[in-house]
Amino acid sequence: MPGDAERGEDWETIEYGTCPTCGYVMLPVLPLSPCGHDDQPVLTPLDEPGVVYSWTTVWPGEEEPGKTLAMADFLDGRLRVTAPVLDGGGVAIGDQVKVTIGWDTPFGLYRVGE
Repeated sequence: MPGDAERGEDWETIEYGTCPTCGYVMLPVLPLSPCGHDDQPVLTPLDEPGVVYSWTTVWPGEEEPGKTLAMADFLDGRLRVTAPVLDGGGVAIGDQVKVTIGWDTPFGLYRVGE
């Protein structure tokens, strides 16, 4: 699977939502904010990289390859995203990643800055 440099502009930018009343940040964006306010969330592109906080590899079976899942902090830690790493290969704590649409999940992470 291609890495960031190989895919270039193919990665799609995801939008996150912020409650205009209290500033609660959400991804995925929900029609009714979990904070309980009735205001529609303000949508903003999540185009800044996040930092990998933790990761693991899941092995579904002997015949299938493992999938690396990572947790990454975005927006100075106000938003944490857990998703598969899409560009094959591993990640390390402290790596920079961005969020895009996943291949078989709603979201995926890809490494940047390599």
